[in-house]
Amino acid sequence: MYTQYSKLNITFRRIFVVLAGLLSLPVLLLLPVNKRTRLGSFLHRYWTQTSAQPVWLKKIEQGFK
Repeated sequence: MYTQYSKLNITFRRIFVVLAGLLSLPVLLLLPVNKRTRLGSFLHRYWTQTSAQPVWLKKIEQGFK
């Protein structure tokens, strides 16, 4: 039903997350806490995505571990 991303695609996504996190660090230190957590949450979801299926749906199907 959902397509799995290739290992290369996942690797590039994770490299992007690390670079985006490092580049946004100086700006994050100046932002209020709620905006920092929102960006951190987005980066975490982007990091854990391995298919076209939404992360929240995958966690529900697997059960929260």
